[in-house]
Amino acid sequence: MGEKTSTTSGWVSGKRGIGKSVLDKILAKDLNISPTWLLTGSGEMLKQSETSSSTQPDASYIKALGNEVYTETGSGVKYFELSDNKFRMRVPLVPFNAYARYANEACATIEQEKEEWDEVEFIMDKIGHGNYMAFEIKGDSMDDDSRRSFVQGDIVLARELDKIHWKDGLRYEKYPFWIIVLEGTILCKQIIDQNIETGEITCHSLNHSPEYSDFTINLQQVFRIFNIIQKTTTIF
Repeated sequence: MGEKTSTTSGWVSGKRGIGKSVLDKILAKDLNISPTWLLTGSGEMLKQSETSSSTQPDASYIKALGNEVYTETGSGVKYFELSDNKFRMRVPLVPFNAYARYANEACATIEQEKEEWDEVEFIMDKIGHGNYMAFEIKGDSMDDDSRRSFVQGDIVLARELDKIHWKDGLRYEKYPFWIIVLEGTILCKQIIDQNIETGEITCHSLNHSPEYSDFTINLQQVFRIFNIIQKTTTIF
């Protein structure tokens, strides 16, 4: 591709972002690389044949909006390319009125409602391939008047942690704040402790008011859990 070794090394290590211009250079070379695999990570890396459908990106994953091209991951997260190797990430927003029923993914009503949910955007440094959702904060239990507070109306971007990783520890020291989906409700809490043997996690509220004292939840009661990676007060 005619690029410096230091540049390509940065791409491989993840220290340097890869923009559309770089991907275009790769696709311009006769390397037998599947565009769908290169742009989305889906399917086979190499083209199956000259006439194979895998030689072209699937229209459901790669779409164009004016001069912007974005990628939609398998979980439905959309990315719009920005300058400086950054991306606008668009995810569905779980509304207040779905909080009591969101845990039941099989609920036909929820599935129908999801198509009408609002979407919100966050600025990201790279494309992630996990399951991301946005949640609107309810109440004042996580408000201690500090910069780390989560106040009512804040929107948080959260990444789901698959159940197979729960028993290994939630890494709450690195990711202290979580969205916890229980039967009938959704909580935003700081996790301050986890008992690996019993499966109990200790939930903490930032608000120092007595009614928000620490409490424990057993992970067997948890339907889904998301670590919060970003918050914003602006809905796009």
